Order: sequence, then structure tokens, then C-alpha cells
Amino acid sequence: MLSRTLGTILLWLSLGSVSLAGEILVTLLMDDSYPPYSYQQQGQAAGIYAEVLQAAEPLLKGYRLQLKPVPWRRGLAAIEAGRELALVPPYYRPLERPWIGPYSVPMLEERLAVFCRAAVFEGDPRLRWPDDYRGLRFANNMGFLLGGQPFWNYVQLGLIHVEEAPGTQANLLKLVHQRVDCYLNDRISVLSELAQMRVAGLYDGNRHAVIVEGPSIAVEHGHVGFSNRVGPRFPYREDFARQLDAALIQLRQSGVIERIVQRYIQP
Repeated sequence: MLSRTLGTILLWLSLGSVSLAGEILVTLLMDDSYPPYSYQQQGQAAGIYAEVLQAAEPLLKGYRLQLKPVPWRRGLAAIEAGRELALVPPYYRPLERPWIGPYSVPMLEERLAVFCRAAVFEGDPRLRWPDDYRGLRFANNMGFLLGGQPFWNYVQLGLIHVEEAPGTQANLLKLVHQRVDCYLNDRISVLSELAQMRVAGLYDGNRHAVIVEGPSIAVEHGHVGFSNRVGPRFPYREDFARQLDAALIQLRQSGVIERIVQRYIQP
């Protein structure tokens, strides 16, 4: 038993995974271009998910975290090849990505929502998607295909008009200046960008069209996704994953995660 334990310790040391304090240093790859959830800032991981994981770190016994921002496709390739332990924040796609497993408990709900000028919803909440939005003009992030096939069928038929621009702020500027009627994107991304626009003086409800949040179209959840192809390289994977789940549940139940989100969406 002693020799087996010594062998495990030597394996961790050979991988550079043990800190001077005797804690295991666990590297989590993070999407470097997914604001406000996960992005790179001066070479460091930043965003909502980074802050959630940083809040979870003190709750983990025997582990420290190293958050490493990487391009998303490079991170997926590293997990598929078993070169790295885990990636943040994949959606739950067990059939599409059979090489990811287990997934952590959900860290955060990502909700696809419709935002429109207040006048669009006057007298009509427009709850039926996309039928209640025929005849309207939508802003859209260049290359995005959000909203589902029925929405894009209406676009092809000319019943809904779509105008593309690069990025969330450019599309919201179209909306606040009434060049389009609505915009479909991730709820927290839109609210975070609107908060920044208020601070910068780019959005003022007294001078610009008031933006109102409409119905949610779809919901996804961000996870920590672990590679199931790492073999014996990370013998602590199961214990770490179990502790991380417990920490994330505690952060959610105590309201810490919601407070982190609020810092991003309040000006």
C-alpha cells in the first residue's frame, strides 16, 4: 500500500502537479473569447466562469486551480486527445462529444432571449416564437444562426428581415437608434453589454429607444467538462470532480454565483 501511494505521489510530481504547499495544481482550460462568461484579459482568464471557479477554489481540499485561456477549438482538441484534464464551459453534448465525461454540475444558466424596443411589446407580449415576430427587423451577430429553423424559414420567405453586424455592441446600437426592431442573443451577454453602454454614454433611456427583454427561446448550461481519454495521467480526477461539484452547489445555494452575475449586468 505504501509503495502504491509513493508511486502515485511520484507520478504527480513528474507531471508538475504538486505545489510547494503539497496541494495538487489542477489546470482548467478556458475559452479565451466568450465574453462575459469566459475570455482573456492581459493573458489571464477572466469573466463570470473564471470568477465562479476562483470562488470555488478555497472550498477544495488539497487542490489549487490554474485557469488557462485558450482558443475554443484548441481546447476541445486537447480534451479529445486526452492531453488536458478539463475545459470550461462546454454545453452538455454526450453524443456530439463522447470524449467529454464526466461533466460538472451546471455552473450557470445561459438563456437565449429576445430583446426589442419597448414599442414592439406595447399591447402584445409576443409570446409565440417566431410567429409573433413576423414583419419585424432583427439585428444579428455576423455568422450566428440563433433562433431555430422556423425563424430562419421566415427569413427566407421574407417575413422577417435580418441585418448582420459584427458583435453585440454594434447590433445593440442599431436597436437603441431604432434602425431595427429586435435582437436575439444570450441574455447575460446582452445585459452586460447594455450596462457597459450606459457607463460609456452610448445608451440612455431618455435619449434612446428603451430596450425591453422579451421571451426566452432556449436554455443551455455551462459546465466543466472532463476528458475521459487521459488514462492514468490525472489519478485525482474523480476526487477533484466530486469536490468541485460540491463547491459549485454550495456557491449556487449561497447566492455567490448570482452575485457574480449581477456585477456584470449592473452598470
